[in-house]
Amino acid sequence: MATEGRRHPRNQLNDLTGTEWIKFTRTWFHLGSDGEVAPDHEDTSWMIVDSHRHQRNKATELHPARYPEELVHQFLGFFTKPGGWVLDPFAGTGATLMACVESGRHGVGLELAERYAAVAQQRLDGARGLYADTTARVLCADARRAADPAFWQEVPVPGLVTGADGLPRFDLIMTSPPYWDMLGHSRGGVESTHQRRAKRDLDTVYSADARDLGNIPEYDEFIEALGSVFDPLLGVLQPERYLVVVAQNLRAPTGEVKPLAWDLARRLSRRYLFQGERIWCQNSKRLGIWGYPRTFVPNYHHHYCLIFRHPARREG
Repeated sequence: MATEGRRHPRNQLNDLTGTEWIKFTRTWFHLGSDGEVAPDHEDTSWMIVDSHRHQRNKATELHPARYPEELVHQFLGFFTKPGGWVLDPFAGTGATLMACVESGRHGVGLELAERYAAVAQQRLDGARGLYADTTARVLCADARRAADPAFWQEVPVPGLVTGADGLPRFDLIMTSPPYWDMLGHSRGGVESTHQRRAKRDLDTVYSADARDLGNIPEYDEFIEALGSVFDPLLGVLQPERYLVVVAQNLRAPTGEVKPLAWDLARRLSRRYLFQGERIWCQNSKRLGIWGYPRTFVPNYHHHYCLIFRHPARREG
């Protein structure tokens, strides 16, 4: 990280120098699904890679769509300072929370599925004592409750300060919501990731819970439901701070490509200021020959890290 003398005295967002700042603003980066950095990556000095995280077990791999902690580290380093508070409303098995612990941030995650919340807690327990003392909690709850003051009274988090309205104020919200209901569909022709996971007795969908947004069959209804989750989260985000949502465009079983990331950016822009995107390129993901020899079918090996900002100052 930068030395104290090189930081700009008016930089209240992070601890980066101008050189480190500008490198982050490049709109694409390589990162493998397992956190492997491409050999030609310009700068990895800000990344924390700990061998204990890469000793994967079946419990961690249970989640069918997790993102790597190294991805989160990039955004924590830019949008927060050490000691900041981070919320992940779709916490999964805890990648965001683990990155918070490793980088000296405090993290709170909400996860609907009990089995994933349990895995996240197991990971946090295993990291206890390895890093500086931070608060990291995973709460088994619906993301819709994050903007409910009664919820935070029911599950108080040590050190998390609430305002006069009973809601906490986070320095960053970072998450990856369901990519519609696409986990429930398997492609034919060649063995897909879906099929390989099924053979290994790993989850291929998040849950059968009616509250799970990944079970909504209608695309437009899904986009609106997702927007209705993020809209009230504006109330738990510090003024002028950031929301990062990892999303991906996808191909529906009918053959039509659904621009999920773009539609989500448009929907969330009703309440947040859309600030742009960084494209996460998965350089280690295997290719599938889906449309051969008649139809172009893309291999989606990139995700959009959509960046939004709280639009205005406010009191409290």
